Amino acid sequence: MALSNSQFNEIMRVYGERQLRSYRALRARQEQAYRDIPELRTLDQAIVAESVKAAEALRNGDRSRKERLPERIGEISAEKRRVLREHRLPENYLEQQYSCEDCKDTGFVNGQKCHCFRAMQLRLLYRQSNVTDIVQRENFTSFNPLIFDNREPLPQAGGQTNRAYMESVRKYLRSWCENFSKQGGNLILMGNPGTGKTFLINCVTKELLDRGHSVIYLSSTDLFESLHPGGREEQEQALSEAIMETELLVIDDLGTEFVNSFTTSRLFYIINQRMVMRRSVLISTNLSFRTMQDSYSDRIVSRIMSDYEIIPLYGRDQRL
Repeated sequence: MALSNSQFNEIMRVYGERQLRSYRALRARQEQAYRDIPELRTLDQAIVAESVKAAEALRNGDRSRKERLPERIGEISAEKRRVLREHRLPENYLEQQYSCEDCKDTGFVNGQKCHCFRAMQLRLLYRQSNVTDIVQRENFTSFNPLIFDNREPLPQAGGQTNRAYMESVRKYLRSWCENFSKQGGNLILMGNPGTGKTFLINCVTKELLDRGHSVIYLSSTDLFESLHPGGREEQEQALSEAIMETELLVIDDLGTEFVNSFTTSRLFYIINQRMVMRRSVLISTNLSFRTMQDSYSDRIVSRIMSDYEIIPLYGRDQRL
């Protein structure tokens, strides 16, 4: 998963702060230890002196001292450990302590993201997706098909009951998430209020976040407010950039915002630009295509009908 520049920089700032804290803590321990146990300062100075002598000998063509240097440093280090044990201090007391010993607080091991980097990345993506709490309640695991009618066949769903149809929708969406890295794509969930649209997009959002993908989740009202020109704070500017950069942009309840020429033009720009960038969009809406055409424009409806997988939802309002 490719983080945006701002997301990557935010994580690397955390590592920079960790390194600075651990260095300052080491310096404080050294100063205290040198005051309490002067012998430790002498031993550290001896290591530096041995290194300087080996470098001078090497410049004069004598390699023997450099070859013996690791052995000599090992002897002095062993004496340091003995002194530390004698004073009931850990043997690594005068070594830098890291939050993650695997990557030494760099975030990378052998050029690959460390497990601590991936964990921090996941927390960042959840926080910036705007759905940290709700996806813990609404996800594929908590999806309950029993709430949907299992008696009346739906002609528009090929004669399936609503329960069977929703099971097939869940199965399709899970498969879509599993293949997201390879194929991406765009989805639009369409149906009356309470038919499960928002629950299902929460399921998709959590599944992709757990797989390490970046997701920005916004209601249509919040989306257009964040894109409105003039007087934006730095945080709002970063959100505006993230809306275009994120791997999946979720727009919930399209059509509930105040529709005007600005929202229509921005919606087309987002849909068109993300299609050009091959980045995915997931939309939920109560609107039909006819209403959407009347509210927005022919070209927006044309883009959605040609480039989006359309998933209609049926049945009664489950919230009632």
